[in-house]
Amino acid sequence: MRRVAIVGATVLVAVATAAAPAGAITACPGVDPSVTPVLTGEGSLESVIVDARGRLYYTDTTAQALKRLDAPGAHPEVVAAGIASPGGLAIDDQGRILLGQGNSAAGGALGNLAPSARLLRIDPETGEVTTVASGLQMTNGVVRAADGAVYASNDIGLGIDRIGADGSVALRWARVTSPNGLAIDRAQRYLYAAQTFQPAAIARIDLEDPSAVETYATPAADGIAGGPDGMAIDGRDRLVVAANAGGEVWRVDTDRTICSVGRGLTTPSAVAYGHSDRGFSAGRLFSVGFDGVVAEIPGGRVLGADLAPVPADAAAPTGTTQGPGVFRVLFAPVRARVRGGTVRLSPKVTLVRPDGERVRLVRRVRLGAARTRTGRPTRLRVRAGQRSITARFTVRGLVRTRRVTLVR
Repeated sequence: MRRVAIVGATVLVAVATAAAPAGAITACPGVDPSVTPVLTGEGSLESVIVDARGRLYYTDTTAQALKRLDAPGAHPEVVAAGIASPGGLAIDDQGRILLGQGNSAAGGALGNLAPSARLLRIDPETGEVTTVASGLQMTNGVVRAADGAVYASNDIGLGIDRIGADGSVALRWARVTSPNGLAIDRAQRYLYAAQTFQPAAIARIDLEDPSAVETYATPAADGIAGGPDGMAIDGRDRLVVAANAGGEVWRVDTDRTICSVGRGLTTPSAVAYGHSDRGFSAGRLFSVGFDGVVAEIPGGRVLGADLAPVPADAAAPTGTTQGPGVFRVLFAPVRARVRGGTVRLSPKVTLVRPDGERVRLVRRVRLGAARTRTGRPTRLRVRAGQRSITARFTVRGLVRTRRVTLVR
């Protein structure tokens, strides 16, 4: 149903804008946009993500399953079955897979009036499935912020839902036309959304003020009917987008120009960067498509400082290029109460080692525009209607961002 919907909507967009049919966007400078198949013969593939151990996960709509490839050339394994209409993918701070369920044309349309989609959590080792939140619009695209909040899109609708770290649901948290793939920048300031069923565009939403929505980038006329779908982001905040109708993978540079890093795909639906020094390794770019193909996009490869963020702030296993052990960084408080236009915070940063040991860290922390240290009480004035405060600090050489939800 979704493949038919994409083709039909793309035709309508092309007619309505009097643009030429989706064609090849200009290749990025110095890039060979050829692609390399990794796996073929699967069902209709909707989304993809790579964990900190270099394992690639994808949703197979035909098989109604979440599957995993441990390395290129490996045989796909079913992680969890019986998942009808699987949607977007993300990874939580314990390495568990977050999967949207309810991603169908009918579900998305109905979701505007009677939301019934769900966000699931799946243990990648046992396949155990639990429900994180229900009553969502569609969960077509899914992305997790550093503060634990999850954002889910409805590309048949007009909004993006927000699922708080406590499981609370804010329907249509941001108003965006036909939002699909989602990505968050390294500073945790902006959420980006690919827009499918309209003239192709990327929207940018301010995470602190979801009413502040702008068109971030649009392709040249030859890509106006490209059908941007799933999306990822690299370490320089450059976006990569699966252009479904165009059969391409686009890169959106920070100057907001769009060029192609991959061509010759049939119906690419999502993209993801690799991690670790094994399997689907760090810096390599991969795509999945409705034609059942997993492919590598060599023209999208990144190196060094351009490497994509590791999912959920977890480093890769010991001995890999991405970090000296799987650890978690916790920030408190997650929520704070506003009284009389001010809020009192005493920030804490905790490092959780692979063996579970917790170490309290002393760090300089930036809370919005204010600066303080962990463990030091700080009182801040907040704006009327302000929903959160962003905390920024550095652990193990990486700048990390967390969000404190304001309660009134």
